[in-house]
Amino acid sequence: MMPADSKFRLSVVLLALVLVAPLMAQEINKPPRLFSDNDEMNVTFSGPWRSIRNNIKKDALYPAQLTYTGADGNQHTIDVEVTPRGISRRERLCDFPPLKIYFDKEKVKHTEFRGNKSLKLVTYCNTRSKYEQYYIKEFLIYRIYNLITGFSFRVRPLFVEYKDSQSSKFSTSRFSFLIEDLDDVARRNNVNKLAIPQIKYKTLDPVEISKFSLFQFMVGNVDFSSVNGPEGDRCCHNTKLIGAHDTQVPRYSIPYDFDSTGLVDAHYAYPPEALKLRNIRQRKYRGFCFANDQLPDTIALFNQKKPAILGLFKNDVRLNDNNRRKAIKYIEAFYKIINDPRELKAKIIDQCRGSAL
Repeated sequence: MMPADSKFRLSVVLLALVLVAPLMAQEINKPPRLFSDNDEMNVTFSGPWRSIRNNIKKDALYPAQLTYTGADGNQHTIDVEVTPRGISRRERLCDFPPLKIYFDKEKVKHTEFRGNKSLKLVTYCNTRSKYEQYYIKEFLIYRIYNLITGFSFRVRPLFVEYKDSQSSKFSTSRFSFLIEDLDDVARRNNVNKLAIPQIKYKTLDPVEISKFSLFQFMVGNVDFSSVNGPEGDRCCHNTKLIGAHDTQVPRYSIPYDFDSTGLVDAHYAYPPEALKLRNIRQRKYRGFCFANDQLPDTIALFNQKKPAILGLFKNDVRLNDNNRRKAIKYIEAFYKIINDPRELKAKIIDQCRGSAL
């Protein structure tokens, strides 16, 4: 005969199963979350694009509709709101601006977009094919960093047909991609997003900032800051901070915006004059000396990930042959540097910033 306390424990377990089972079944029946899938999503995006372009500096919200083919093979339509975002691409460089999409929580329940309040969309910028190649490479740079660390923005590739809701004459289809929200990056890493104007560099996690710095060197990026923002605004420049709390250390720097890198090699990108670089493809290490002890392990990690990193470019059918060849050559040049002791010392170790103490 079963003892009374055992019967009680069994009853508790059975009750828990009764309560939890429907929730588990409900989650199983839901489509995969947006950034858990790397397949390209086919999307039709309808909005007042002409009005947005005519009022490009205005931070207004506009109604739009996003129609996509879901994992179930069916088409789904979501009402959203959009606003133009960014500075250079929005105001100077692009015919079509990057966008931020705002979702209604109730309208995205049970869809791939559930849990998202807003997302950044990297759009096509210009209909010329070379611009599309730029943003395919930028997308792949995000994917490189995903291979290196979980402290990174995930991205989802889209093939978008942009339709103007106010004019049937405007329609174009281009590669685009969505960028994961910072809240979700923080949540995945069991920390929070931080809202502080600047930090001391030694409060950054040495392991992660070593990965961050070598990654930026790999892709030829100098247009960032991990410790402060322009004109004292919220930290930082082309990076975001996450951590346990504003007043706690360590902090983690999450990079984004890679169109001005040597790997993308956009014709409009130039290095800052203060760095005295010949062109955007010339690499310059901007890591911190206090993390130099981490370099051997970081280099070993990059070497381990080399086949997967090169595979991103070798296997992406969206890249044309010329851009694929140039990208692979640029990455191979990075590996030559980090695996040559003299080059490593001259171009990385001796170039670090700040004190190692």
